[in-house]
Amino acid sequence: MIVSEDESLIVSSLGWVDHGSLWVLEARSGNVSRMQISDADYLSLHPGEHNHFSVVHHYPHGHLAQISVHSFSDPARVLARVRFAPSGHLFEGQPTVWRLVPKAYVAYLNLPSVSNYYLLLIEPTYLTAEVVRLEWFDDSYDKDYQAVVSVVEVPGQNKLLFSVQRDSHPVLYDLERREAVARLSLAERFGNPTLRFRRLAQELWADDYDTLVCLSAKDWSIKNSLRLQGESGGIAQFIGEYTFNHDESLCAVARPFSGDVVAVDTERFKVTHSCSLGAQPLAVALLTNGTVYARDWKSGGLLKGQLRKR
Repeated sequence: MIVSEDESLIVSSLGWVDHGSLWVLEARSGNVSRMQISDADYLSLHPGEHNHFSVVHHYPHGHLAQISVHSFSDPARVLARVRFAPSGHLFEGQPTVWRLVPKAYVAYLNLPSVSNYYLLLIEPTYLTAEVVRLEWFDDSYDKDYQAVVSVVEVPGQNKLLFSVQRDSHPVLYDLERREAVARLSLAERFGNPTLRFRRLAQELWADDYDTLVCLSAKDWSIKNSLRLQGESGGIAQFIGEYTFNHDESLCAVARPFSGDVVAVDTERFKVTHSCSLGAQPLAVALLTNGTVYARDWKSGGLLKGQLRKR
């Protein structure tokens, strides 16, 4: 879930519920709307700067992929777009908005050379796009069960970090050398890690199935690790999405198997707040005033509550 700078709008997309639509919540009124922006199978959302965000449109069998740029002032409006297809790449719309969103994305493409997950790289200054084959994602991975989940840019470096499904070792990739240069270690829980760098600290955070992990962005060593979801009948249960509040003092973590959201103090790495929501919260947003918004795992329905100190 992505929150506007004034916390008045929240945008989300759960692929199995929303497909090619944006789910938009007006926080003040509580009104929810779905805005169809694509005929894609599912969308992935990426926060940008100055109330902008980008959307990757994922199509069945990888016959096409596209990235669009949007603003919270009118979320459904496409400000700019680039289409990736076997015949080439086509840019449309306002060229300057590409400077306000991430430049690196991942999508599955069915290309004449090979069908696989590719790095989609935008160069905003000259408005060029490149499809980069990920040589490191080779047969050492079980491609029937593993996918390249996401990519994030390493702040201040010409490097990227890729996460892989059912894998606890994000891949550090050098953009100049166009090769993997290291593999990080998380909690060995073999989840589908979401990787986020904090704005106000040199830290990389990740979820690893049932565990929240904090790494130093200087040497990639693990600073803290906290298991947030217990087993049931001897079977491990995963946590949902995690997100920071605006000043990054708290990290909210959805727990679909506990029907709640817990908040971890980012300095002490300890659960200090919680919010019981019922149902199975999966996606989560945390506002400055402690209000929690979440979406139910299966239905995508809105859940709302208030953080309370434990």
